[in-house]
Amino acid sequence: MADRKATPIAKIYEALSAIADKRVTFPADQPGEALVVSSDHSKQYTVRFGDGFYSANDNATYWQHYAGYPIVAVLIEQHKIGLPAHSEKIVQAFAGVDWKALNTQYKNDYDKSTADFLSQADDPKPLKKLVRIIDDQLGALDFEVKGNRAQIRHPEQ
Repeated sequence: MADRKATPIAKIYEALSAIADKRVTFPADQPGEALVVSSDHSKQYTVRFGDGFYSANDNATYWQHYAGYPIVAVLIEQHKIGLPAHSEKIVQAFAGVDWKALNTQYKNDYDKSTADFLSQADDPKPLKKLVRIIDDQLGALDFEVKGNRAQIRHPEQ
């Protein structure tokens, strides 16, 4: 297992929302960089990656030094974390979730935010299973997590 601080499970839920909403892009003119738009579409985070490291300018990564949801979303898009075959429908259950609003409502108690999200799902079991699969793969990856000081952008609405 990689020697780095574990990512809270709730951040994997947020990453799956970014995947479902197609909020991850890889600018052709910026190799080694990806952009991830926040769940409320008010911010755009920069994820940089290279030989053995990922860095991002979201608060979790920058201040807490774990792979925040933008890094997890990029790892999924890069297929370094694999989604099970036929999981597209499960991933779509994460679409359109405003995690910023949920986290604010629950005063950044991510477990409560996740519980609220799951309570609204028709069947939370496959969602939880997918998150566990991703968490296991994330824990097995060997990379260093860094914050970066890229300016947080505010994308057009």
